[in-house]
This record gives sequence, C-alpha cells and structure tokens, in this order.
Amino acid sequence: MADTLKETRCESQDTVASARSLAASSKQIDADMELPYSHFSAKSRVMIVVITAFTGLISPLASNMYYPSITTIRDDLNTTQSGITWTITAFVIAMAIFPLLWSNLADSIGRKPVYALSMLIFTCGSVGCALSRSLTALIAARVVQSAGSSAVQSAGAGTISDIYPREQRGTALGIYYLGPLLGPCLGPLIGGYIGQDAGWRWVFWVLAILGGVLLLLALFVLPETHRRIVSKTHSIQPVNIPPALSFKDNNPLLDIATVRYPVVALSMFLFAMLFGTYFTNATAQPLAYEGIYGLSQGMSGLCFLSSGVGCILGSTSGGRVTDLLLARHRRALEAAADSERVEDIKIPAEARLGAMWVGISLFMCAVIICGWLIEYELALAGVLVVQFFIGAGMAFTFQSLGGYLIDVFPTRSARITGVQNFWRSLWAAVIVQLFPTMHENIGWGWSYTVMFFLTLAALLLMQVVVFRGERLRQRFGPGPELR
Repeated sequence: MADTLKETRCESQDTVASARSLAASSKQIDADMELPYSHFSAKSRVMIVVITAFTGLISPLASNMYYPSITTIRDDLNTTQSGITWTITAFVIAMAIFPLLWSNLADSIGRKPVYALSMLIFTCGSVGCALSRSLTALIAARVVQSAGSSAVQSAGAGTISDIYPREQRGTALGIYYLGPLLGPCLGPLIGGYIGQDAGWRWVFWVLAILGGVLLLLALFVLPETHRRIVSKTHSIQPVNIPPALSFKDNNPLLDIATVRYPVVALSMFLFAMLFGTYFTNATAQPLAYEGIYGLSQGMSGLCFLSSGVGCILGSTSGGRVTDLLLARHRRALEAAADSERVEDIKIPAEARLGAMWVGISLFMCAVIICGWLIEYELALAGVLVVQFFIGAGMAFTFQSLGGYLIDVFPTRSARITGVQNFWRSLWAAVIVQLFPTMHENIGWGWSYTVMFFLTLAALLLMQVVVFRGERLRQRFGPGPELR
C-alpha cells in the first residue's frame, strides 16, 4: 500500500511538473509572438524593398540594354551574328550559376556585404565591356558583369523574407519582382536611344555609373536584415531564423539537388518554361520591330514600354492577390477549427497558388497570338497590346510561384530563389540559342507555338502541386530539417 501511495504521489508530482512546464512554454510562446517580426519601421522596410528592387533591376537591365545596338557591335568588333550571340548566352549562363554562390554567401555573412561586393564586381565588369576591343574581351567582361549583377536575383528574396511575415510577404515580393521583370523591358528602351545617339560603348558606361550608385547605397544606406544576425542585437520573433551554416552545408550542389522533391521539380519546370518563353520573346522583339516593321533603334526600344507596363500591373496585383488568398484561407480554417490561438492555424503553402492560373493563361494566350501576328506581319498595335498581356501574365505568375517556394523553404529563401534562378536561366540560355534556328526554319508563328506548348505541358504538370502539393511534401519532402 505504501509503495502504491508513493507511486501515486510521484505521478501527481510529474503531472504537476508537466503542467507547469506546458504553462511556461505557452507563456514563452505568447511572449515571443508579442515581439515584432522585424524591428524595422514600416518606412524603413519600404526603403529596403525599393533599394532591393532597384538593385534587382540591374541584372536583366545589363542583360539586354545593348540589344538595339547588337548589329553595330557585331560590325565594330568584326564578328558574326553567331559570335555576337555568345555575349548573350555567356551572360545568361553566368546568371544561372553565380546566384547559387551568392545565396549561400548571403546566408553565411549577411545580405549587406553581398550587395556591396556584387555591385563592385558588376561595376568593374561594365567598365570592361565599355573598353572591349575584341569579341573575346567582351564575352569575358560580360561574364564578370553577370557574376556581379546576379547576386540580388537570390539574395533579394531573402531580404524580403527577413523583414516581412508570411501574410504580408506577397505584396512586398510584388514590388521587389518589379526590378527583375522590368529590366528586359526598360533595357532596350534606354539602350536604344543611348546607342543611337552616343554609341554602344556608352550603354556600358551608363551601367557602370548605375552600378557605382548602387554600391554607395549598399555601403551607406542599406542596413543588414539577415534574421540570425539581427536577432543578436534586437528583440524579434524567433521564427524563420536559419541556423549558422557549416562548410559542409554551404554547398550549392546540395541546393540544386532539391529538385529531387516532386513539388520543387514541378515548380522549377514551370518556372523554366515560363521564363524561357518570356526571355526569348524579349530578345526576339527587336528583330521584329526593326526587321519587319521598319522601326529605328530608339523606336524599337520604346515598344518595350508595353510589356513593362504589363509587368508593373501584374507584379503588384499578383502580390496583393496572393496575400488576400492566404488571409481568406486563414479565416476559413479559423472558422472551421474555432481556434482561439491564431498561431495554431497552419496554412498550406499551396494556398498561394490559387490564382496562378489567371496569370499564366493570360500569358500563354498572348504568346501564341503574338507569334502569329508577327508571322503574318499584321498591325504593330496588335503586337504591342499582346506584349502588355505577356508582361502582366508573366509577372502575376512569377509572383505566385516565387512566393510559394519561399513559403516551402522559409529559412532558406535566398538559397531556393538561387536554385529557381539557376534552372530558369539555364533553360533561357538554351532556348535563346535555339530560337534563331527555329525562326529561320519554321517561322515566327510556329516558334511561338512550340514555346506555348512547352509552357502548357509545365502548367498541366503543376496542377499536381496545386491540388496535391501538401500531401506530396508530407510523403516525399522536403522535411522540416530543410525548411
């Protein structure tokens, strides 16, 4: 009997201790949730997003700002059309590889040093392009230029994830993606007039000056935002704080290997087909405007405003729509569960993909219409209208997919964005090289139709993620240790 009473007393003590531990844990959780997600003020966060978006504009701007002058450069350097195309391909291949290195570095030492170092490298590369006297020198300088400009392609998404919680992240990402998406539109517009009036070398001098300005902003204005670094000096919510990386973990090949997860592989496939089509369209448009419609370099660049305006509308509305989808999903789950603790509600990442079909359907229809309008040399006004919808649809879909991957990898946002950039840029380099051959053999209409069906195939496969993504993640990963 005494032994029984002793055991009962011990069990009671254990129960009381467990209850006290649970109460203390709940109080700690409540205290943590009362802390701000980020210590930056609303104005400071907007400033950070604007600088990040402006810096993100550099890579696509440098990629095609010289396109209207490409025939002049070819003649000046005494090379062929095939040779000068390598200045595009080399840039895009470098743009695929280097963000993987930058994203790991940004997660190790912070965002600010990466921005500053990358802009220094970009500025040096731009100066090298402006001084090039041979095709080999220009290609080498373009690789350096791409290496520097591509850092923000991955680190920028990490910065947004640092300072905005999930429910507000879509709108901020919409503003950030304006930079990378507007670059292909603004580049030919600005470069067309500069190349026409001042010569092609001044296109690269202007990029060098812009790189210098961004270097100064990174050094003296942009603060450090990495949550692990910031949490050492400021009280913030202990969420989405990545652990310090060991040398073994700091391996880009491990990041690329995330395609072994079905949700990542299918998302990357759609990203690649979507961006490859968009990028090829952007590089091909000067050929149509100048070769078919007889426009000057400056006027050809001006035509890119159509898709640029579409990008602005698609990116800003897409970000807002994804945030609203998450909010609606949360309200529905709260009503169903009748939970008093908001933080207990877990919204699947796939909720952000609910409206993706709107943007990509718009994009695909506009692509195939554009190809056949140019094929039959129909009204330029019609081409410009569908270019607007290509930009809007692309930006809207880009926003949904990018936000989804960040939600799946909240503590590796920069690294997964680097992986996304790797696959889409790699395919863009391939399709850009293939397009001249396609165009010569099957024409504008069928070339665009091929890209339409490639994107359609990726979209159909992506429906598996939209409707079964959460189950796929639970069964095949990624697991919590990789998020």
